[in-house]
Amino acid sequence: MKEITEKELKKLNIDELTHLFVDNINEQNLKLIEGIEFLVEEKFEDFTKNLNYVIETNTEVQIKKVFEAKIFKSKLMFSKADRLKLFSKINDIKNIGEFFANKMLLYKVVFPDNEFKSQLVRVLKSLKSISNGLTDAVKAIGSNLSNAHNICEEVKEERRKMRKNEWDLLNRLYNYDMDYLSRTFLYLKELIEDIMMLADHIKSFSEYIQFLATKYLIFE
Repeated sequence: MKEITEKELKKLNIDELTHLFVDNINEQNLKLIEGIEFLVEEKFEDFTKNLNYVIETNTEVQIKKVFEAKIFKSKLMFSKADRLKLFSKINDIKNIGEFFANKMLLYKVVFPDNEFKSQLVRVLKSLKSISNGLTDAVKAIGSNLSNAHNICEEVKEERRKMRKNEWDLLNRLYNYDMDYLSRTFLYLKELIEDIMMLADHIKSFSEYIQFLATKYLIFE
């Protein structure tokens, strides 16, 4: 995402800042997912580059600062508290992604076999889908509450489908002839669990958007 100056940010309204913020965080999320895909393909240099991008990018800090300064002077359909909470939940995705990226850079794993890789890629495809879906829902919440609610329902359904694949992946991992205290086993176990944590946060966030949609539907 191209750099944007503070002067340019101050020209944006609350909805535009929210859209820019969620786009920024989603871009980092997709970089993280792509980084894991590079790891699966054993493209370690690209893997490291993507994860460092997630860790080092801080454009969202500038956007958040302008948003918080502007919101207290604005008259909005949503309460200021709800807007701030929405922004905070978007920011939580950044924090989870950065934590995830730092952990993954501790050790460059070699995957057990191609079937494990294939199953992981399927999970990552779903994670990418719900991340993009959540972004669309956040953008819709300011203009089309019913649409935002429906998009979140799709996110939750995809999350439910993901869960079986994640447990299948963990089951496969535990059935390898592998030392359960080895770095490879622990890394792969935590990789799957961290994907589940990020997906669960996205699902929880989508439920909050549905709560807002229901709360303010009367004003639509």
